[in-house]
Amino acid sequence: MREYTDNLEKIVEFGLDKINPNETVTVNLRDLIYIHEVLAEYMRFFHQPTHYPHLKDVKRFLGSVNEPAGIKILHTAVYKKMRKMIPDKISNMYNEGDLNSPLKPWYFRAHENQL
Repeated sequence: MREYTDNLEKIVEFGLDKINPNETVTVNLRDLIYIHEVLAEYMRFFHQPTHYPHLKDVKRFLGSVNEPAGIKILHTAVYKKMRKMIPDKISNMYNEGDLNSPLKPWYFRAHENQL
């Protein structure tokens, strides 16, 4: 049986205690600024509920990976920019499940109940 949570912070922080807090990496500044701007754009949109009074507004913001919208810029940030920043030993931790929380986010529950 899966355990679900409303605490997304708990999911995001899972396994971080296995990483040395003093370890650093060098990253491309342009890529870092791109990632910052993507997160800032998500914050700018979602922090104000009047930006998305209807589901169609969220869908318009997100678009698809083929449109110059939210999903495409997030995909680029995670899979093209950040992936290069993660050391191999951390990638291996993901692959081995060391950084994958056993908790599932609350929004998975509704989808899994439909299966």
